[in-house]
This record gives sequence, structure tokens and C-alpha cells, in this order.
Amino acid sequence: MYGAVRAKIDKNLKLESMLIYAIEDEYLARTEYELALKALGNEKPFNSIINSEVHHINWIKELMQKYNVDIPEDKSLDYLKEPSSLEEALEYGIHAEIENIDMYERFLSLDIPDDVRTVFKKLRDASKGHLLVLKNRKESL
Repeated sequence: MYGAVRAKIDKNLKLESMLIYAIEDEYLARTEYELALKALGNEKPFNSIINSEVHHINWIKELMQKYNVDIPEDKSLDYLKEPSSLEEALEYGIHAEIENIDMYERFLSLDIPDDVRTVFKKLRDASKGHLLVLKNRKESL
């Protein structure tokens, strides 16, 4: 288990674990969109979303450094597979963004530092935007 899936079963969330789950989930998103681009070519919307994921990872890394949390290595490729079609890639993305939003909503319901809250809100809202773009692209097929 990795990222939002691990966060979902953690009944005793602490700041350190939230930051680890968050970066794992952002690693997953970046790798998922990299795999989609590898399989499908320079396909929308993956080519635009992937840049956001790099920023998201960097935001979390800054928080991890501030709160002295070790930055885990990216093991996301162990949990993903290359999509075989555009529709499959969109489905993967939609599911991942929903899980990501749910994870951040849960984190935001807890007592966390203001700077972490600000970043988690930005990440949740970015995922909401990505979800809308992915759903719209799927509907246009």
C-alpha cells in the first residue's frame, strides 16, 4: 500500500505520516501521468497536469524539510502499470484524483499547522481541477 490508500487505513494520523502519505500520493500522480505520456504520446490532459505534480512534490518536500521529516524515495512505479488506452489512462487518473482529494479532506479535518493546512488545501484544490479536466476529456471521447 502506498499514498492515499495507506492514509485511508491509518487511524492515528500524525503530521509526519500525513506528509509521507501526501508525497507518496503525489509521486503516484506524477508517475501515472508519465506512464500515460509514455504509452499514448503527448496526449491531453496528461501533458499539462504532469507539470503540476512536480510542483506539488516540491511543496511537500519543503514542508518535510521544515518539520524534519525524512523524504522517502519514490517507489510509485511499483504500484502502477502503463495504461493500454486513453480511456484506461483517464480512468486511472480520475480514480487517483478522487482518492487524493479524499485524503486531503481527511487531513484538513485534523489539527495541523497553518502552513501545512495551506499547502494541503492547494493540493486538494489542484486535484479537484485535475479531476474536472480528466472527466471532461473522458466525456469528449
